[in-house]
Amino acid sequence: MVCILSKTKWGGGYKVVRSSLKDGKDFFEYQPKEWDIFVSNPAFSLKDKVLERLYALGKPFVLLLPMNSLQGQKRFKYFENGIQLLCFDKRINYHTKSFISFDKGTPFASAYFCKDVLPKDLILEELCVYEKPLK
Repeated sequence: MVCILSKTKWGGGYKVVRSSLKDGKDFFEYQPKEWDIFVSNPAFSLKDKVLERLYALGKPFVLLLPMNSLQGQKRFKYFENGIQLLCFDKRINYHTKSFISFDKGTPFASAYFCKDVLPKDLILEELCVYEKPLK
């Protein structure tokens, strides 16, 4: 699932324009008429393809990716043109597909990879753990 933010304000925040393959909206083909920021936790196996599309679109974005995504010949050509990181003091625990529980002890570090969103290129934060089901 993808959340695309539009500056059309809803009570002081951004309007979220949701897209999903379930809705017949393929990120690699679909684009809303008006949008400002792309936010997603993409399938890690598609990160190169997602980044290629995002840099081609030229819009700000926020992606939750493994830290080792910094390395890679395909990604390097995009990142050398600018990338921002929001990193944490501990690893993110990901919810399971049911969203009822989450996996503790994730074996890899994650960060938010951003373009033209953060006030500076590297931000380090304390991660507050949210241990409630999302449903």
